[in-house]
Amino acid sequence: MATVLVTGSSSGFGELTVKTVAAAGHRVFATMRHVHERNADAARRLSTWSRENGHDLSIVDMDVTDEESVQKAVQRAESRAGSIDVVVNNAGASAAGPLEAFSISQMAALLDLNVLGPMRVNKAVLPAMRARRSGLIIWITSTLGRVLPGRGGLYPATKWAAEGFAESLHYQVAPFGIDLVILEPGSFPTPAISKSMPAEDRQVVAEYAEATPPADRVQPAPDYQPPNPQEIADAVLRLLEMPAGHRPLRHVVGPVFTDGVAEYNATYERVRANLEASLRRPDQAITWGRR
Repeated sequence: MATVLVTGSSSGFGELTVKTVAAAGHRVFATMRHVHERNADAARRLSTWSRENGHDLSIVDMDVTDEESVQKAVQRAESRAGSIDVVVNNAGASAAGPLEAFSISQMAALLDLNVLGPMRVNKAVLPAMRARRSGLIIWITSTLGRVLPGRGGLYPATKWAAEGFAESLHYQVAPFGIDLVILEPGSFPTPAISKSMPAEDRQVVAEYAEATPPADRVQPAPDYQPPNPQEIADAVLRLLEMPAGHRPLRHVVGPVFTDGVAEYNATYERVRANLEASLRRPDQAITWGRR
């Protein structure tokens, strides 16, 4: 049995993940903001579900954009369970509108939530994981953080940043016996779609809309079934239960907005390995700045 901490557990991928992992017999700390205020109903539903089904699931208040909140939540979980074996970085938000229409403060807020939020949590759990020489960290990003099928935007930009942070951390914590996996969902129908941050400057939004031809809408077939967000929760459980040291760096999940992304990742790994090998050649050696 592993002790698992999941961020953003009030709905969507997070809620499904904590239920799936707890139902599989693991001890779960489901974290979310404002458990006694706006997320009180979500916290109550999860608590009732775990109690009625006999699962080991605890609700913990955590705001990943607040350093003190993160530290207190992690300390609370560690004091109750002894250790945190797995962290699932799921908390995040999306945004809608052209980049120019967002204020700098909006951009900073979304980067703080989607990129620095996971890092706050990771920094809080890593000292104990390094001391134990074991642990698993999962970053839930997006295939939009690898390939832009459209014109991009603020949300994909934060996911590209998250991918860079997560991959860097993957290589740096590996010598301590810690696995880090980047889970890349395609498009799924979740509550996050309706919670997108709108761009502040509505005039700029209107000007971009006028200059950009509307995209052709493809009508789904009559028997079309939308992708099931449960796929993400199931993927988290599979990664959790894989042997340590054998987990992939990246794992793509879903049938929509995923075409070719796994192949892209494989090509990237080959290019990365070739570049790393070339930097060991004498003509490629980087010597400046080391004197």
